Amino acid sequence: STTTENFTMALQSAVVKSVLSGDTIILRGQPRNGPPPERTLCLAQISAPRMGRRPNSSDAVEQKDEPCAWQSREFLRTKLVGKTVKFRVEYTVPSGREYGSIILEPGTVREENVSVSLLKKGLAKIRDGARGEGEDFAAMQAAQVTGQEAKVGVWAEDAIKNVRDVTWNIENPRAFVDSFKSKPVKAVIEQVRDGCTVRAFLLPSFNYVTVMFSGVKTPAIKRNSEGEEVAEPFAHEAKFYVESRLLQREVNIVLEGVSNNNFLGTVIHPQGGNISLHLLKDGFARIVDWSIGNVTQQRDQYRASLKAAQEKRLRLWRSWTPPAISSIPASERSYKAHVEEIHNAESMTIRSDKGVQKVYLASLRGPKAPKLGESETRSRAPRLWEIPYAYEAREFLRKKLIGKKVGVTVDYISPANNGYPAKCCCTIVVDKVNVGEALISKGFATALRHRSDDDQRSSTYDDMLAAETRAIKNKKGLHSSKGTEVARVTEVTNKQLADRFLPSMQRSARVAGVVEYVTSGSRFRVMIPKDSCIVSLVLAGISCPRTGRDGKPDEPFSVEATEFARKFCLQHDVEIEAEDTDRAGNIVGHLHCKHSNLSTELLERGLASVHSSADRYKNAASYKASEQLAKDQKKGMWAGYDASAVAAAETARAQAAVAAMTVKERKTDYKEVVISEVEDATTVWTQSPDTTALNEVMGTIRTAFENNPPVKHAIKAKRNDLVAAQFSLDQGWYRARILNVTGNDVEVLYVDYGNSEVVDKGDLAPLPIGTTSLPAQATQAKLAFLAPLPEDWASEGKMVVQDMALNRKVEINQEYTSDGVRYVTVKNADGDLIEGILKSGYGIVAPRREGHLADLVRKYTAAMETAKSSRAGIWVYGDVTGSDDL
Repeated sequence: STTTENFTMALQSAVVKSVLSGDTIILRGQPRNGPPPERTLCLAQISAPRMGRRPNSSDAVEQKDEPCAWQSREFLRTKLVGKTVKFRVEYTVPSGREYGSIILEPGTVREENVSVSLLKKGLAKIRDGARGEGEDFAAMQAAQVTGQEAKVGVWAEDAIKNVRDVTWNIENPRAFVDSFKSKPVKAVIEQVRDGCTVRAFLLPSFNYVTVMFSGVKTPAIKRNSEGEEVAEPFAHEAKFYVESRLLQREVNIVLEGVSNNNFLGTVIHPQGGNISLHLLKDGFARIVDWSIGNVTQQRDQYRASLKAAQEKRLRLWRSWTPPAISSIPASERSYKAHVEEIHNAESMTIRSDKGVQKVYLASLRGPKAPKLGESETRSRAPRLWEIPYAYEAREFLRKKLIGKKVGVTVDYISPANNGYPAKCCCTIVVDKVNVGEALISKGFATALRHRSDDDQRSSTYDDMLAAETRAIKNKKGLHSSKGTEVARVTEVTNKQLADRFLPSMQRSARVAGVVEYVTSGSRFRVMIPKDSCIVSLVLAGISCPRTGRDGKPDEPFSVEATEFARKFCLQHDVEIEAEDTDRAGNIVGHLHCKHSNLSTELLERGLASVHSSADRYKNAASYKASEQLAKDQKKGMWAGYDASAVAAAETARAQAAVAAMTVKERKTDYKEVVISEVEDATTVWTQSPDTTALNEVMGTIRTAFENNPPVKHAIKAKRNDLVAAQFSLDQGWYRARILNVTGNDVEVLYVDYGNSEVVDKGDLAPLPIGTTSLPAQATQAKLAFLAPLPEDWASEGKMVVQDMALNRKVEINQEYTSDGVRYVTVKNADGDLIEGILKSGYGIVAPRREGHLADLVRKYTAAMETAKSSRAGIWVYGDVTGSDDL
């Protein structure tokens, strides 16, 4: 709204805000605690040509300029706008409109009445019926005569030519922007709509445009449901800030984009420069991510200007608090590192003086798997090559970064969320190239959209947004209008597939590949681009120490071997010499990387040994020489190597083997039992078939608790105590031993059956008198010759054993003991239970060296091999044991 001050008839001072036409001026006072008051002054006694107006609807007839209207307005604009002038009000009409005169430099030799100047130039006329008097009016009449005689302005014979041809609406805004090719165009600002939006005439074409400042946003002035203006804090101040600097000034505008038929651009004042930078620096604006990418002028200074205002707590940033990254010393935010692994477009593993660390590219979002429909499900997580552009993004980073030294700048720490750990988000630079920006420019990723109040973002975020804008415009990658096709890659998981691909790999002496995963020092997953397949590669002729499985510790130097292999070849371009396949579907061969044979490198460092199968493959002699060199230098696993001690140990083993062959025959003493519980795929609990004594004890417990129900929490639960516990499935009371107590949760073992569960303390009671003397009726036994199943098959293996034996009478024979546990073989109605488990594909043979057990080991091994060959049970995808035996 316009505020009016009381002015006297004497000359007053004011600043010219704008010139509406050759005879109408808007004046303002000085700002005090906000925008200043304004008033409109019409020049008395004269009339200037009328300016054309924008049609208020699509079908309205355009009102053209009267001849010389623009020249008249421009004469006053260039002479007055932004200057302090003297004015007087001579009279006021009933409508409230004020008429008066404006005097420049009164009382000097350069005193000028602007009305007289307009009349001399022929840019105004004295009104018909004007009743002026005095020297001023006489001077105006004389000036008009001068203009008429000189035939200038409206008095010129060709005055009709001085009419603008204004384009009020641009038909194709996008093409219009592109036609300027980001070059500045001259303009006059006609209106300041708010602190970040102006309307202007482009010169000399007189295209009328609405321009929103690219990349910045000031507080808005909105209308509520009742039509009243509601201003956000500092909205009026921001608008006045821009008006006082740009309104009706000649500026340069760089058109940079289009948003809803409004133009995005940067306004540059010839003296003051980029207005957006001033708004940011003085705390009137914040950066908006959706359009910062369009900025072509001084974009690198926007964040610095914003930061300066934040640090000074100016205006919008009065309550600003520094982001969490500020707590990290500046010296620790930038460092050098080597890239060891690219996980996907967003994250990688680096090694620096701080150690090995997983980091994420700041403010970047990689390709994601398409969302599933309502009825669709996934049986597993999609592979990288199954997600459009995800594999291409990973490959782009791999080729640019793997093994390279890079610059790392920590931009922010993303806090832990939904069970995911905190993320260290960084900008990575290699050879002066920001890889995040490069990835986005290729269309392999997009810039993450942050909240407007979230300062945690990449230090090069604006460049990333600009790169995304270019990628969208050029329809690259994710932004392509063409359909996306995912790569079809075959995962070689069995011998049949391995044998199919082997001839293709052997046709070339070496085949190119990329190591995708390092399982151990001698096992790898390798992508073969030529054949569009991923194979499991086992190094021929060598064996590395194994990492621990099933609770067993790592063999010495297994970790070192795996770590060396990772550094040597993980995600590097390699060459494979394929020699054979093994029964598990692995390719057996040699791996070359960086012009070196990995097997040789491992052997020379004492991280591998020559396998007994080496003579079947190439390089056997050189491998043995490399191993001997490591032995002589006592490297790695050979640090304590003593040739004489090794020979003595070999002799002792041979003698022990001969002695084992002389052991007397296996003893058998089968006893009938009932399998009362299956704990897992290799552990059972057995009961005697005669349950007379147990039935008596159970009857006593049942009668006692029916006559005298137990009181809740009547006993204090202590580990190893024998108590009565209420079984959750049938609510019956059974003898149980307490295994663990955690708060109100008590883990118990039902000693007469072998099953266990967690019950509430309130479900425990003292055993009745006479029910504690009977020994536990269930005893634990391990199924002999069976090793534990891999964790992902354990549940299914347990169910197989339950189906075969639970609650059935069987005969068991104790074959051996270990740590006080019985290991038994079992006969059921179908024959040998263990052999049946192995043939079904849910058992792994654990060999024994005792001579008297050799026949059983051979029988069970044959049963397991039968399951393997038919891909039954756990062998459906190949050898799950990861054996290095070739």
